[in-house]
Amino acid sequence: MPLIEKPRLIVHRETLVDRLVHLLQESILSARLKPKTRLSEAQVAKEFGVSRAPAREALQRLEEMNLIRKNHLGREVVEFSLDEFSQIYELKNVVEAFGAMQGALKAKEEEMTKIQSVLRRMEQCVASGDLTHLRYLNYEFHDLLVSCCENKKLIETYQSLVKQIRWATSLSLELPARPEESFREHREVFEAFQRQDAESVRVLLEAHSHANMNRILSQMEVKGETPRAVPHQE
Repeated sequence: MPLIEKPRLIVHRETLVDRLVHLLQESILSARLKPKTRLSEAQVAKEFGVSRAPAREALQRLEEMNLIRKNHLGREVVEFSLDEFSQIYELKNVVEAFGAMQGALKAKEEEMTKIQSVLRRMEQCVASGDLTHLRYLNYEFHDLLVSCCENKKLIETYQSLVKQIRWATSLSLELPARPEESFREHREVFEAFQRQDAESVRVLLEAHSHANMNRILSQMEVKGETPRAVPHQE
């Protein structure tokens, strides 16, 4: 039985892996792939008409996102818990806010310039309604703020946490007028970051991230999809 209905994918390798991840993710979150469903590289490769290399990388990314789990029998779709999702998201918010606060005090001129460039591109995406690119620029903006802190362990912890919840963050951007509001909030954070006002960076970013988390949780509950959301850890 096919995993999901799909076109044959013929694109360059990185885009192909991204597309595989997206299709499998959507299938998991919409419950077309039930918890405990077994997945293998060979199965994914056959279903999507691709080689095993991109299939393997897609499954590895889904493991990092905690949407599938590997055990002695292979890989399987996880079961979900909104409570655990909330706990991971809250921890991510704290780590991110502290990292960005430290980053504001340590950022170099070239790093400031790069973040400002991302912000300009975000504004262009909002104006054109390009939510796909806006989502990735949003990720890049947050990642850059934290990367400026120069604390390797903090950055690794942040990256580990964000991988587990980032698949859900695009839900917030789907709300009416949210892209414009989101851009304004990002601009305010950057203005404080640029002033090296570390405390304001922390307060603004925590408020932004916490509100975003609540919007995502509300959407998950309203949709009633399997995004009762993040897998139980072993």
